[in-house]
Amino acid sequence: MLPKLLPMLAVPAEPFDSPEYCFECKWDGIRVLAAVEQGDWQLWGREQADYTGRYPELEVLRCLPAETLLDGELVVLDPDGRPDLPQLLRRHGLTDLWRIRQARRWSRVRYVVFDLLYHAGSCLLHEPLARRREILTDVCQRLEAPEVRFSEAVVGAGRALYAAVVAQGHEGVMAKHLTSA
Repeated sequence: MLPKLLPMLAVPAEPFDSPEYCFECKWDGIRVLAAVEQGDWQLWGREQADYTGRYPELEVLRCLPAETLLDGELVVLDPDGRPDLPQLLRRHGLTDLWRIRQARRWSRVRYVVFDLLYHAGSCLLHEPLARRREILTDVCQRLEAPEVRFSEAVVGAGRALYAAVVAQGHEGVMAKHLTSA
């Protein structure tokens, strides 16, 4: 059985460059972990509240190997590919299944994944981030589901990525040490 972990939280910092870090877009959404165990799946957030029933379109996660635990962000993307947090929050507040089904017409929720904590029963918590992301890339490619997206990153060029994503209307970037557990 997978542990019920809490998401790690970001610490603010000024943009910087370093070959020891990867930098990725900061997605303006709802942080969630996703667990897959023996054909079942579950989503939960910072307070360990269960979000599974609110996002039936993410049932595709059940196709992942049992004992897999992902870390990512739920987002609704506008036509230009920018997160639309107000629209996501409207959708997130729905708990009635009929209303959720109706809302799927106007709010296409995506799960943007950026870390893989367990995979097929193997604990990856002590593996370096670079290795976890390498495995995660393969997992996302095999899943072939538009509802689940891999959060691309660049190594070293944090300032340039920050300038580019802010110019596109995003919130900023996340910096992650490539050897971090």
